Amino acid sequence: MTSIDILEPAAALVAFGPNATSFSRLDDEQLLLAQQAHTTLRRISDRLGALIAGEIAHRSRREIGYSGLAQRKGYSSPEALVQSLAQSTRAEASKLVRLGGLMAEHEAGLATGTPHSLGETEPSHSPIPTALLHGLLSADSADAIYRGLGSPDAAVTAELLAAASEQLIEESATLTVDQLYRRARQLRDELDFDGVARREKQQHDDRYLKRWIRPDGMYQASMLLDPENGRQVFAAFDTILSPRRGGPRFIDRSEKIRADAILTDPRSDEQLSADALVDMVRIASAADDGALFGTSQPSVRVLVTREALESRNGPGFIEGNSNAVSLETVERHICDRGVIGIQFDDDGQCVNVGRDQRLFTTRQRVGLSARDGGCRFPGCDRPPSWCEAHHVDQWHRDQGKTDIADGVLLCRHHHMLVHNNHWQILRERGIYWLRPPKSEDPTQALRAMPTRSAALRQLDSERLVV
Repeated sequence: MTSIDILEPAAALVAFGPNATSFSRLDDEQLLLAQQAHTTLRRISDRLGALIAGEIAHRSRREIGYSGLAQRKGYSSPEALVQSLAQSTRAEASKLVRLGGLMAEHEAGLATGTPHSLGETEPSHSPIPTALLHGLLSADSADAIYRGLGSPDAAVTAELLAAASEQLIEESATLTVDQLYRRARQLRDELDFDGVARREKQQHDDRYLKRWIRPDGMYQASMLLDPENGRQVFAAFDTILSPRRGGPRFIDRSEKIRADAILTDPRSDEQLSADALVDMVRIASAADDGALFGTSQPSVRVLVTREALESRNGPGFIEGNSNAVSLETVERHICDRGVIGIQFDDDGQCVNVGRDQRLFTTRQRVGLSARDGGCRFPGCDRPPSWCEAHHVDQWHRDQGKTDIADGVLLCRHHHMLVHNNHWQILRERGIYWLRPPKSEDPTQALRAMPTRSAALRQLDSERLVV
């Protein structure tokens, strides 16, 4: 890095002026040049900040113990020291330390003739520190690629990740940092279809809802949801707020009255959402345990190609989210909500939207609720209001019919278990059996799935008496 690298953009900004009044006098082209100069200067500053943070981390490494730089200054980690000195967030300091380590180890590798990056990742991310050192990437973009691609493993080699890094560096000029991270996740999924289910499970395991009461008596919460469940929650709020977000105006009178009421409601979007959440909880809490709650579900679409579905090789996607989901998740949605076939031509234009939806009707769901009395998984006590309708035969592969006899109620947890862990439900007339996978029971002994409906049990006992 030469002094000219820093002086040129800095001099350009000084020439434009030190205050808002000076910039307001610039024409459009000059203003854009000023922004470009600032971007260049910021990249140089971030690069210097990362190198400094990396050296601070090196002088504070764990094996030095309390004689390390950060420890001697009274900080528990180099990230904490950098955060204090830079007056930044912990996330920003961690990013600078991480990237500084990448660049330092990469340069050390070049000096010894064995280029590498950080620790076990070896040459997998070497294009990233190279691009960062040469000013081709901002610190945020470099970190997005690094975190998005992840580390090499048995399925994705270091060489494959290096090639993916180079591709993303080329694409970075036209992508925002958020878009670059999502693109990196897509490439990782494309390189490792089998890893989609593993990462999906990790996201599901990372979910949480934290709640607390503030000193002023207000109730506050924070939540993190995996893409599938998050989309369901967001879709519910999107439906409520849709009149404020544009959309079709040629709707029936009742819908128009509702839309006008939302548009003229004095509450903000945030207040409407808060009140809607309270209403959802109130309705769900008051739901009859003997009813299948929520027959009108938020619109959550899962997209998958016919080839991937039939060959069981490839991911699916939740509409509006670029993260891949496993075929088990796709099949569970198809099982509960049906499928609509959409055909595209070679130009990517939609030429046909199928009409057949293989899903249980509202009346059929009421029948399932009365017959099953809740989740039929052995030992589960969830009522119908907690359950989803599971197809005994997966109709897209086995041409299973959408008849009540071919469906059973399962709570969401056990519905996910059946699909994700490949349990099988069998039917012999009116009797249902559960067959576990060999990983759970090598003998795959059948387990009874009795109804939890008191009325149906009474009917069965009367039959036995006769």
